[in-house]
Amino acid sequence: MAISRGAGFVGVEAGSGLGNITRICTVVNTGQTQDELNTAVQALQTGVTVSNVWYPGATVVGVTALADTVYVALQGGVAPEGSASSYATDTTVTVVATFEDQE
Repeated sequence: MAISRGAGFVGVEAGSGLGNITRICTVVNTGQTQDELNTAVQALQTGVTVSNVWYPGATVVGVTALADTVYVALQGGVAPEGSASSYATDTTVTVVATFEDQE
């Protein structure tokens, strides 16, 4: 999808320089400890099995936080599994944005 030339972005098209696919995820756990966050981020990298389904990990390329919500940028892999406690106890991972190359 090309951005309108009238917007001042001549020739700009949707996509990214972030690799084939990059997902921005929230990692939410009220009162999250550093150990819980470390566990969740490690599981996002190594992958998890939920109900006999394997969700392979991805490369963590960025982490930032705002209160109890941590934002993690993941490159590659598949979309993380979204059930609570799949990556760490009482922690929910949600994909909030996806950047995918449009070739």
